[in-house]
Amino acid sequence: MIESHSPFDDAHSTMADARARDPYYVVRDDINRAITDARARVTSGATTTTTSVLKEDAEALEWEIDELARSIDTAERDRTRFKLDDEEIRARRRWVEQSRGKVRELMEVIDARARRESNAAALAATSASAMATRGHDGHAASEAGFDDHQQLLVRGQDHDLDDISESITRIGQVGLTIGEELASQSRMLEELDDDVSGVNARLAAAQRKMETVLKQAGIRGQLCVILFLTVILVILFYVAVGNA
Repeated sequence: MIESHSPFDDAHSTMADARARDPYYVVRDDINRAITDARARVTSGATTTTTSVLKEDAEALEWEIDELARSIDTAERDRTRFKLDDEEIRARRRWVEQSRGKVRELMEVIDARARRESNAAALAATSASAMATRGHDGHAASEAGFDDHQQLLVRGQDHDLDDISESITRIGQVGLTIGEELASQSRMLEELDDDVSGVNARLAAAQRKMETVLKQAGIRGQLCVILFLTVILVILFYVAVGNA
């Protein structure tokens, strides 16, 4: 049984290949994963991640989204080179605005958590002061527990800083890939311009020769010359297509 193969399948496959090669989608997917991870850590209520680290993560996400927005502005100014239509530009800008809204919501939740932690710290300080009046042993035990809690927070902060460093490294690598891709496309366009200029020059020279020969030859000679030049034109056309 012969499977039907529609043009829609070819278009869908071509679009999927283009998305896989576009650095924009690589960065966008990385940012989406980072937003999901940050939201999970904020809403989980775990104490291993400090509020300051969470806020640094959110600010790093804002910076990444701003960088991607600037790359969209660059692509919009040169749509022919990057092969982007109006709908694709609008879709990318919608994603940027939606992501900024998610990060703003995340910052609001982090700020609320910071206020709760501040209130809890004040309450803990008051309790510690009250316990100090109950004896030296009780005070020592409270201080030891506080130190253990601080050590736990420091270890969690070190782990989060390692994650941030890895994320920044990945973004730097993606930025280098984007730069190399833009440079490669620029070289290809310059080479194509040179090839087109060369073909135009050869066609102009052939046209001048044809006009000269037609003036000098008779009717029969003109027909032979036209046939000969037609063959040359076909050969030059295939050469131009092959170079492109």
